[in-house]
Amino acid sequence: MSQKPRNRNFSSALIGIWMAASLVIGVAAFALLYWLIGVRQAAPAATVAPAPPTVVALTDAPVATNAPATVAPTVGPEEPSSTSPCNFPPLPASGFGYGIQAHSLVPGVDPAPGMNIIRNQLNLYWSKIQVRWQDVEPEQGSYNWVQIDNAMDAACKNSVRVMLSVVASPAWAQANPLDPALGEAPPDDTGMYVGFLAQLIDRYPGQIGAIEIWNEANLEREWNVAGGVSPRAFAEFVQASAAAIKARDASIFVISGAPAPTGANCFDVFCNGTGTRRIVMDDAQFLTLFLQAGGAAQNVDCIGVHSNGTNLPPTSDGAHPPAADGYTFRGPWNSPHYSWAMKSQVETYAKILSQAGSTLPQCMTEFGYASPIDGKYPPGYDFAADVSEDLQAEYLVEAYNYMRDSGYVKMAFLFNLDYAPLGGEPDQDDNTIFSIIGKGGFQRPAFSAIGGMDKP
Repeated sequence: MSQKPRNRNFSSALIGIWMAASLVIGVAAFALLYWLIGVRQAAPAATVAPAPPTVVALTDAPVATNAPATVAPTVGPEEPSSTSPCNFPPLPASGFGYGIQAHSLVPGVDPAPGMNIIRNQLNLYWSKIQVRWQDVEPEQGSYNWVQIDNAMDAACKNSVRVMLSVVASPAWAQANPLDPALGEAPPDDTGMYVGFLAQLIDRYPGQIGAIEIWNEANLEREWNVAGGVSPRAFAEFVQASAAAIKARDASIFVISGAPAPTGANCFDVFCNGTGTRRIVMDDAQFLTLFLQAGGAAQNVDCIGVHSNGTNLPPTSDGAHPPAADGYTFRGPWNSPHYSWAMKSQVETYAKILSQAGSTLPQCMTEFGYASPIDGKYPPGYDFAADVSEDLQAEYLVEAYNYMRDSGYVKMAFLFNLDYAPLGGEPDQDDNTIFSIIGKGGFQRPAFSAIGGMDKP
């Protein structure tokens, strides 16, 4: 079983088109390109700085966003404990979950060295493993557990806690599946997904520390159903899944699937505010409506979020970027938006949660910074040119420290450990430039910086 190839942030074709288009036609054009090209995540283009997020009714009306004023930090639940065969070390005094995503499910590649590195060289506590249900159970009742068994065994033997992100229902779970080229879909019956979660929990008792329910459901690419993207439907999906997880093992930390930062709303193939089927929803609006629909009402311990590292420091304000001197990529200045930088995004989401009356923390299930390898990066990743390997190291340490000290974030998973030595060439495979291990297996500066940083 292999993980689906991932394209993060911007596709190779998107940036060049978007940099010109955003100046002329703004967010609608960007969102359309985002959907058409099918990238995994993208920093949105907004022609003007929008208004602060507000709580809205369950309608299709967009929710404007901006970096909010200071919000009192919320305190998340303590990590549950359970009897485990894995001899997990105690978490640091802060209780913060320092984590990373490794390429753990590659056929023929032993995941044990990566797990050993995570725990004993990087001194991190958690590993994210994204489980693609359609790869594990391609035919109903017929399972391929080999790669997951190996990864879970390696994590346990190295005392690494595991967060499973469970995505991608198989075709047999959908009576009338839409074109898979447009995206993946949840099953027709949430009970089928719940059944697969039960299989995972029963197979790895005491070894699963957390589960993230789905991924980026504000995109058709991840929620490709006839009715289109729907925060209400996703709320129902999360609530049913969370209740089942807790009923099976109450110690598992439950995370709602993170939305993709988009800053846009698109219907059908248009981003002009009209249409019948939503294919992209603004992430702040999606989170607001998800909360209003009761998506985190019970059994959810944390709100999943993603942050796209570009060329701004993580503690800057993407809606009001610093002086542009020294930067070659001008996206944050041409189209200011909170999601260009981690701090302004986390604070925006914190305000949305506070306005909804929620005290849940955020779980950063994916963040990272790209830096060229041997001076190379894929076409369209021009922001990486502003981030040297030393600056990548500095930004990643700064990001971990900010999240831990913010009071808003419970755990964080860096993308990624080792996609460079296990992936393609850096001028073709965008995953490689986010890796903290280089093409030849050498350690990039971020590796030693993360391994050596204090983890209170």
